[in-house]
Amino acid sequence: MQIQQINNYWIFPVLLVIGTVFASKQFSLWTIIFVGYLVVRIFCTRNKHVICVSFLCSFFVLCNCMYLELKETKCNISEPFESTGVLFVLPDKIRVDGDQLQLEGIFTGAKINGLKVIASYKISSEKEKSVWANIKVPVKLYLSGTFEKPIGQTNLNGFDYRKYLKEKGIYQTIKVTSLNKIQASRPSMLQIPQWLSMLRKSLILHCERVFFKETAQYIKVLLLGYKTNEFSEFSAILAELGILHLFSLSGMHVVFFILLFRYFLLRIGISVEKVFWLQVFFSFIYAGLTGYSISVIRALMQANINAAKERFNVKISTLDCWSISLLISIFIHPYILFSVAGQLSYMLSFFILYIHPISKQVKSSLGRSFVFSLLLNICTIPIIGISFFEWQFAGIYFTFLLLPYFEKVLLPLLSISFFVSFFSQFRYWIQGLEYYFTLQTTLFYWLNKYLSYKLVIGSFSKFLFVGSFISILLFVYYLEKKSNKAWFVLALLILILNHKYLTSKGMVAFIDVGQGDSIFLQAPFHQENILIDTGGKMDFEKESWAKSASKRINAEYSVIPFLKSQGVQCLDKVFITHGHADHFGDLVKINEKIPVRALYFPSGTEKSQEFSKAIRILQKTGTKCYAILANDKLESCFDLQILAPKNSGIGGNDDSLVIQTIIAKRRFLFTGDLEKRGEQELVRRYPNQTIDVLKVGHHGSKTSTTDSFVQNFQPKEAIISCGRNNRFKHPNEETIQVLERNQTSVFRTDTMGMIYYEWYGIGTLHQAKIIKEQD
Repeated sequence: MQIQQINNYWIFPVLLVIGTVFASKQFSLWTIIFVGYLVVRIFCTRNKHVICVSFLCSFFVLCNCMYLELKETKCNISEPFESTGVLFVLPDKIRVDGDQLQLEGIFTGAKINGLKVIASYKISSEKEKSVWANIKVPVKLYLSGTFEKPIGQTNLNGFDYRKYLKEKGIYQTIKVTSLNKIQASRPSMLQIPQWLSMLRKSLILHCERVFFKETAQYIKVLLLGYKTNEFSEFSAILAELGILHLFSLSGMHVVFFILLFRYFLLRIGISVEKVFWLQVFFSFIYAGLTGYSISVIRALMQANINAAKERFNVKISTLDCWSISLLISIFIHPYILFSVAGQLSYMLSFFILYIHPISKQVKSSLGRSFVFSLLLNICTIPIIGISFFEWQFAGIYFTFLLLPYFEKVLLPLLSISFFVSFFSQFRYWIQGLEYYFTLQTTLFYWLNKYLSYKLVIGSFSKFLFVGSFISILLFVYYLEKKSNKAWFVLALLILILNHKYLTSKGMVAFIDVGQGDSIFLQAPFHQENILIDTGGKMDFEKESWAKSASKRINAEYSVIPFLKSQGVQCLDKVFITHGHADHFGDLVKINEKIPVRALYFPSGTEKSQEFSKAIRILQKTGTKCYAILANDKLESCFDLQILAPKNSGIGGNDDSLVIQTIIAKRRFLFTGDLEKRGEQELVRRYPNQTIDVLKVGHHGSKTSTTDSFVQNFQPKEAIISCGRNNRFKHPNEETIQVLERNQTSVFRTDTMGMIYYEWYGIGTLHQAKIIKEQD
């Protein structure tokens, strides 16, 4: 067999395929070096089968990448446009959250034909919400809507929604303006994916109907791979504990269900040969019932390749099995390794191949389990460095303790309860399950609050990512050989984890928080981290049915991930300019995730009821709170001068804290929401004092930034922090004209995303950088 001719060499075709994909997508010197090295190394094998298979696979994938690029170019319509057509949606692709409906399906219309899209629609009533939530069959929606390109990354190292959708083959979103008709669409017998979608949705609805909230959530996540918005806050806690992988359908879950399936068939007398083919069929069905998630498909492929190896007596290594499964995945989805799920699933399964031999050297079963958990946790470092930015050291212990519990207690308990529920629904058992899982969820929250330890490592550059990956490979290799070199490599890995203390880079960043303000200052060598305002938004009252199930706030998608990407373990100082929610609304949540050592605010702001409540919460966690006025002195790495307010106020716009500082020989002025009266007072007290960078007051409203103010301070650059398509129409055209008349360059977060400046050591400040959407 040809497959046997490259036994133990399948890693070469898959590496060349990976290099080809990255070279076609992110062409750079690094990819040229990587691909060039692989080509030379493959020829050095002198195995014609390895060489032929490697280059054939590479050519096939390159053609696939070119096809996807052409498809993307065709779908790359930057300007919004109106269209009418039909959207075909499978039942398990209908998501209802409060009064918001999200649909993923195939759109056919006058301008677009057969395009996969995400559509959003506002539900008008509780009755309509119930109808959408209980749809069990594929539907055709006759609608009109506005097509838009998905929003891209707007903050440094932040979530890129456009990239996320692109990895799923989605290049446009629709905002539905009118829904004319909903028509059920029964699939034919051969349309198996549609039948699986219907079955999955029926199982989800059965689960929600029979079980209470917490139990249903566990069953939907662990058995059906269905994560609702209600699960988002809980998943954030699990991620901080370092055990989110236990709640994501993965190799552990797949092995459990495959073994259970095989055991049942063998017990009823089916031959081993027939069990293999039934396992392949079961794998296809199970993949559909779990939504074809990357980790499930990877685990199922590896399980079936291993089973085929035994069934047909093919001698290939476990590394070959891993390589073939990845090769098949890339053939189907070339950009799979650009997704976090793909990176985690394949990287961790790769490292597991090398961890098992080491853990087996430990004699006791508990010792083996602990060593496995320890090494697996260390192996997550490269992915954490490019995606999550914080390493949960306590996750080692939690994984060690919970992995046997998941395998031997939780999964069997959920599986039996779920299957039995179709035949018998014992009320006391269902209530008991709810009490049990409510207690378990509470325990996880308690563990995260009191027993977790997170090391915020910050964002890895490509060099650090490669360095950490190679370091882990060497560490595992030397550990298996019982060489003392392992400890030298471990010391190097610890150095990489603390790279933030070795860089002389400083930063001033105007974070994109939508309609609000948040400014971050970081001193070189991580000496001091300061935040001026936190962002936040006003909550508008809705009926209970219309409220979102997710309680996550804007800062959890903007400020907090960015701060962690900069290695911020805690904030040395937070300044709140005044008592409006768009400047302090996310303060409490930020303090929960990244502790605040000292809080400063203009005297009188504490009179605001909501701000006063926030102060009390922070004080209970150990934050020192200070009310300050103009000319108060502060100890800081930065030369911070408080220019206003001069007198105690009530926390309004003209009571805003005005801060001036000189950073890398350039003068910054941060004005909060200062309006005309406050600006006039500032001009009177500081005449002819020029600055370089101005944070424009009140988001560019016409109530701020007068001609006299700009002429007095003569800023070279002005930053306007405001939300895209905000209801206040900020920034006002008059404000833009005032700045342009005075030869001031204007930067806006609504059109440019984050604006930031960097400098190194005692060097000068670099030019402003922006996170611009690539249209």
